[in-house]
Amino acid sequence: MSAGAARETRDSSGSSEGEFPLMLAVVGERVRVVACNGGEAMVKRLAAMGLGLGSELQLVQREGAAGAVVMQGASRMAIGLGLLHRIRVEKV
Repeated sequence: MSAGAARETRDSSGSSEGEFPLMLAVVGERVRVVACNGGEAMVKRLAAMGLGLGSELQLVQREGAAGAVVMQGASRMAIGLGLLHRIRVEKV
């Protein structure tokens, strides 16, 4: 598999029960990142942004087809629609 090939990276619990794409989170909901469906580069980029496996965040604003704004700690960041579908979360 090449370094950029798509794959799923999951937290150590390995459980998929109760998880869903970040795209389906409700505004104001607190969630924890449990898996990322993407290549190694994407997983590293998300971790550098503070959105690695196990990170807790809150969906602050949804921007329709453009994406959403999430808050992790005191930081807010915009996430595009593609990443919203690839980041899998569970309710906190």
